[in-house]
Amino acid sequence: MLPAHCHTRLRIDDPSALTMARGLAADLAAAQGLEEDAAARLALVVSELGSNLLHHTPEGGSLLLRPLAAGWDGYIPGVECPGVECMALDHGPGIADVGRAIAGPSHPPGTVPAGGLGYGLGAVRRLADLFDIHTRPGIGTAVLARITAGGGGNPAGLPPPAAFWGAAMLAMGGGDWCGDGWLVRGDGLVLAVDGLGHGEAAAAAARKAEAMAAAAPHGADPGTVLADLHAGLRATRGAVAMVLRLERERIGYAGVGNIAAMLVHQGSVAMLAGRWGVMGYNAAPPPTAWLPWQAGDHVILHSDGCSRLAELFVERRLLHTHPALAAAVLMRDGCGRVDDQMAMVLRHPASL
Repeated sequence: MLPAHCHTRLRIDDPSALTMARGLAADLAAAQGLEEDAAARLALVVSELGSNLLHHTPEGGSLLLRPLAAGWDGYIPGVECPGVECMALDHGPGIADVGRAIAGPSHPPGTVPAGGLGYGLGAVRRLADLFDIHTRPGIGTAVLARITAGGGGNPAGLPPPAAFWGAAMLAMGGGDWCGDGWLVRGDGLVLAVDGLGHGEAAAAAARKAEAMAAAAPHGADPGTVLADLHAGLRATRGAVAMVLRLERERIGYAGVGNIAAMLVHQGSVAMLAGRWGVMGYNAAPPPTAWLPWQAGDHVILHSDGCSRLAELFVERRLLHTHPALAAAVLMRDGCGRVDDQMAMVLRHPASL
């Protein structure tokens, strides 16, 4: 089965697909214990975003949904509560005037434009407890909306709270197992992992690595954590992994295999290189290396289902986009391979 931090992707290209999305949203709302008001807000958000994909893009688009879990979705200020995340992604014409689009419907009161629900992105912004949007002419639009159990929407339309990090992850072919994985801890320890192959065995290796990283001592050194993972994964199929430690002025890293990690600094990209090998098999985990880590810097991590994500981060001008939405945009535009897919965006806290 899929872990809680993995998205389910639904292709929205006909009304029946939107019906399925509404059903999935209802199931997630019930599983997360959302009360009637929050569940109703989620239903409206999914319906409006799905309708936009059907009626405003030539080929439709995708909705990504997942539950929000305490310990996986903290941001500043750090309020962690159950909820549901919904992201809408398309390769449509983009939105020329975002301010006008989210200001509210421009049609006369009491009327509904052809093909729409009549709420608009402005209503999605007010209904969601967190909302962000990214759009580029000729490339497409991406929207993030989160509904949480403790929230009441955003009637004032305030900008999203600052976030240090975000991630998007999908199982290959919409399957029930995802061999990719990620973890971000409050002490700055970060893990990106990819279990060898696909399916249940790869997922078991990734979940084992996540559990071990979560249990590592506070302030643990990345190279030490990586070496412990190597030993702990010997009974699994094996994996490749990158472990980071984010401090205020420097970033430490140690990796084995083809997890890609790049530091984006003032538009330039520096690779955080690991050693070749397989964790749990033939790896020789390296010691921790360190690089400067400054305000405005971002780190992009991804599995081998994606490519060129750091360059795309700069090209798509994602510097000020919520990291979860930025990760989804990178996945939309840079992950064409048929594989499990994972992308993470980490932001220096002084950038907030």
